[in-house]
Amino acid sequence: MSSPSAGPRLTAAVLAASALMLLAACPGGPEPIPESPPFVDTEAPESAPEPFDAASVPEELRQDALLRVRILVEELNGIIRRKDYEAWLTRLSDEYIAHFSTPAVLEELSKAKTLQRQGITLTKLLDYFLYVVYPSRQYDRVDDIEFVAADRVKAITVTPKGERLVLYELAKYGDTWKISIGRQP
Repeated sequence: MSSPSAGPRLTAAVLAASALMLLAACPGGPEPIPESPPFVDTEAPESAPEPFDAASVPEELRQDALLRVRILVEELNGIIRRKDYEAWLTRLSDEYIAHFSTPAVLEELSKAKTLQRQGITLTKLLDYFLYVVYPSRQYDRVDDIEFVAADRVKAITVTPKGERLVLYELAKYGDTWKISIGRQP
């Protein structure tokens, strides 16, 4: 059994790791698909959920999701090129908005060399949109998707060298895909 303070420490560690991963990815554009690091769970769950099998997704559903994600990313490209912050917000999950509005995350992202060279400090989500998203996300292209859960996908682009890069992590809400921070429920 963990101590009462283990939850907040674990949450802080997860937030810090997420911020560092996003710091590496967001300012410079898409990120390489990382190797899965070994995970050691110190607490035994009462009942572990069955792992998701991406191969179980029917091809028709995968193709439909790929088409919808491509349309979403094309819409996002236009929204970002127009610097339409309000429209961009409607394409974000609540968890994404909450995460990138957190002062600690914004402070960590502000440490990116590109932002520091320009003397930019991110203090709110609008700053993140203008100084991180706008410069790096105007012309994204989706070549493939990878299901990570029944309602979550990674939008992938493939470089001329064949490297698969994650553009966005998306979660499905009803019939709508939104940008997510990649956490699984």
